[in-house]
Order: sequence, then C-alpha cells, then structure tokens
Amino acid sequence: MLSDNEHIEGLFPEAAQNWDLNRLYADLQAASGKEIKPFEKACLRGLLCRYRPGQLAFKLAWTSGALRVELNKGLYRSLEAIADQPINTLRWEKVPEWLEAKGYKAQRQSLHDPAVNSSTSSQTNLADWGEAPNIQTFYGRIEEIAKLEQWIVGDRCHLLAICGMGGIGKTALAVKLVENIQSQFDCLIWRSLRGAQPTAQLIADLLQFLNHSQQTGFSISDLLEVLRQKRCLIVLDDFEATLQDGELVGAYRQGCELYAELLQRVGAERHQSSLILIGREQPKEISMHQGEDQPIRYYKVNGLQRQGAFELLRARGFKGSENGLDALIQQYRGNPSALRIVAGTIQELFNGNVSEFLKQTALALGDVLRTLLYQQFERLSKLEKDVLYWLAIKHRPVSLSTLRSEMNLQASGSELIDALESLRWRSLIEKISEQGEVMFLLEPVVLKYVSRQFVEEVNKEITAIAMQQNLKSINLLQSHVLVEDRAPDSIRAMQIRLVLKPIKDKLNKAIAKNNIELDSLRELLASHQQTKPTEGTSYTEVNLALIGLWW
Repeated sequence: MLSDNEHIEGLFPEAAQNWDLNRLYADLQAASGKEIKPFEKACLRGLLCRYRPGQLAFKLAWTSGALRVELNKGLYRSLEAIADQPINTLRWEKVPEWLEAKGYKAQRQSLHDPAVNSSTSSQTNLADWGEAPNIQTFYGRIEEIAKLEQWIVGDRCHLLAICGMGGIGKTALAVKLVENIQSQFDCLIWRSLRGAQPTAQLIADLLQFLNHSQQTGFSISDLLEVLRQKRCLIVLDDFEATLQDGELVGAYRQGCELYAELLQRVGAERHQSSLILIGREQPKEISMHQGEDQPIRYYKVNGLQRQGAFELLRARGFKGSENGLDALIQQYRGNPSALRIVAGTIQELFNGNVSEFLKQTALALGDVLRTLLYQQFERLSKLEKDVLYWLAIKHRPVSLSTLRSEMNLQASGSELIDALESLRWRSLIEKISEQGEVMFLLEPVVLKYVSRQFVEEVNKEITAIAMQQNLKSINLLQSHVLVEDRAPDSIRAMQIRLVLKPIKDKLNKAIAKNNIELDSLRELLASHQQTKPTEGTSYTEVNLALIGLWW
C-alpha cells in the first residue's frame, strides 16, 4: 500500500503536461518564505486541472472545511502574490487564468511535433492522456471491463457513452478500459470538457495531435477523414459540461451546439476509430440511436458488486469478516465514493464496528458526496426537481399514473414523461416493474440528499411565512404534500419523522425568535389564502394544518 506522501505526490500528474510546475513550486516558496507542502502541491496541480476544492478534499481524504482553512492560510495567499493579485481575492476557478497570464503554462509541442514523434511512431502507438487521472487502486468491475472491451475491440463500436451519477466510478472504469485496449489503436487522446470547451476548439486540438498539424479551424469533416485513415481512440470526459443547465437533458450550451453533429456523424459514418464519452448525463444523440446491434452503445455505471466493494473496504482497514458489511454495501448500493467516506467514519467514530454504525437511522453522505450530488441537482429543470421531491416524499416505488394524479402540474402528461426520461438519462432515478406496471424510485444515497434538500427549501418558505406573515413565498408547500393520508403506516411514520418534525421545529424557532403571536398569524394567513387564486390541486391548507398554521 502507498504511503500518504506517495499517494499525494501521485495525484493530478496530468498538470505536468501543461504547466511548468518546478518553476511554480520555486516561485510559491519564494513568495511565502516557507517550503511548499506536498498537499499544497497536489492542490495546486488539481486547481490547474480545474478540479473544485470539494473534489480536492475527496482525493486527499480531508474534509472540505479543513482543506479550505489550510489553503486560505498558505497556498491561496502565495498564488495571489506571484500572480500580482490583491490579497483575499482568489477564486479557485481563476487560478489557471492568472498563472497562464504570468507565463507558467508550458508548451505541449513535444506531443504534437512530427519531428519528436517520427522516430518513435513506427515503434509505439501515439498517446496523449491529457487530463486523465492516475488510477493507482481499482476494485472489481472485471466483467464490466470485459464487456466494454468486446464492444470497442470486438464489435468495433464507433461511439460509446459511459454514464452514471457523480462519484460512482465512471472515469476510473474508463481509464482501466483504455489502458487495456490502447495497444489496439494507432493514436489515443484523452480530453476533459470540464471547462465546456467550444466544439471548434476541441476539433482543432484533436486534429493538432492526431494529424500532426499546427493549423486551427478544422471542421468535423476533417476529423472524420483522419478517423478513416487511422484507428484512433478519443476519450472525452466530463461531457455533461457541454449541456445546458436548468433544462431537460439534450440542449447544448452556447458554443457547444456542434457536439450534437459530432456525435451523430461519428456514430453513423464509416471509419475505423472509436469515441468514448464519460459523463453524468446521457446525450440524446446516444439514447436515440444506441443498441446492441448498433455501432453506438450506452453503458450505465452502477455501484460495485459485492467482491469489489469488499476489496475497497479491506483497503480501508476492514478484515472482511465484520458483521454488517454486506448490509453496509447494500445500503449504499456499492457506491465507491460513499463507501470510502463511510468507511472512514466507521473507523474513526465507531472503532470499526459496522453493526453499531448501522444502528444509526441516517445515511452518512459526507461533504464530498453532497458536493457531487449538489452539482448534479443544480443542473435540473424545475419539473425534474419537483418529480424528485415527490419520489423522496413517497419513499417507495411510484407509478407514472400516481405521479400524474398527485402532482400539481401545469405541464401536460407528456412533459412529465419527458422529465422522467431525462432523470433516467441523468442516472438519478431507477425503474422497476411491479405486477407488470413500471415504477420509479430513488436509490438510498440520492433519496437522502433529495429529502434533505426538500426540507431545507420548505424551511425557507416557513421562515418567510413567519417573517412576512403572508403566503407570497409559498411554493413547495402548495405543490407537495408533507405527509400522505393514504400511505402505509410505516411510510407515514417516516414522513412525520424525517419531513414534518424538522419543519415544525424550524417554524417554532422562527416564532419564538421573532415573538410572533400564533393565533394572529393564523388569522392573517387564512385571510390571505381566501383571496389567493389557485390553479389545479393545492396542498397549502393541509400542509399549513399539519405544521400548526391553520385552524
């Protein structure tokens, strides 16, 4: 097993391909007057590769808060100094821009220059791993890799999308796949689209490497011609960054619209190459044309199977014989990020006692997993969020007809179907069949996050009602019921404990803090509700009665 320093020094090696790290380290040390620490070097490399601070904390096995404190004390201030920026103005996303302006970005000609590659191209395959992470430990997924190898090498698949929720292990799986099949291709190039790189810029970058050309402004047709002449493997990570936030899956950001044409043509036209996409969302160009008998394939990455999950937990200090390990893996559906986080919690707070941890009523998400889910949740349309809230409230599989009858929808039934389909493409809901009827539900990790998010949003509405003494800010209290009348007793008890009680507690605190007279507030709300027109089903009165704001 690697030591902590060896692990830290191995993080984000791709930064060395684009940046003069030795000069950066030296200048940062001169600016601070102190030796730059290994974790600071790792964070710098991660920032240069456009990783968020929360992702850096996860890689370093720190909490987000602790890392933020340390970076604010040291690295951030030194970066401001060498970039000639005012103190306390650093934003993590600006670091690459600042340092590039100061000349720290290295030239990548060694990868593209024909003179450099001419002596080796006949003996070795050309490879540019770009921003691909260095995966030093990998657990399970043997059958999955074998299946994907067959698709790419055996079936000569043109276009493969590897998708799944954040933290599920998509990129690690893709790295191991590419390592296995790299020798089958003349050229390999890996790029991250984390910065929503415009299509034209990406095409120029790909051609610059694949065709040894220093020109820019090439077209998709020029790229396809190269893919016919050579057997190339192109990997595009973080593909969801090219898609528009706040809408159903499928719409592209401004400047990224031509990715749709790129996917369509790579999937449909004749050539001998393969393009692998990695992302949290399945592009519609994949979903519309993928199939086992087609050159376009889609693979959804789920959690680790039992053996792989046991290997991961053993690497975190468990022997594999502890009581409760199988239940722990099932509770988190084998999600590797969740298991890493919870393994640390069990070791530190429960002395490695898994059964004692499982007696706790709540799933532990951890800062990093919450950050990943937050990023994905914030990309959703309002209708998608409303659907997730309903599935979280229901706490059990729900049919389309039940959702349609209970949701306060201004949208048509077809728009609800589109929203459910979009959520499945984002890997945020699961689908099962019960007695021949399709049912939708949330896996435990997503359920935990969405439930907490729902309570937080309703608490904001409750606070606004108490302070403003009217219903102008009401939204979720009108469109979503807090406790179901006809739900099974066990579900009602859970809704009362996890939803209603924390909301009532929040209301009571707001009333006490602001010395609000409850009966007067009830009268004001009743008069306001009588004058407020409602469209369709409204849960306002029943919810206000549940929390004690209605007669």
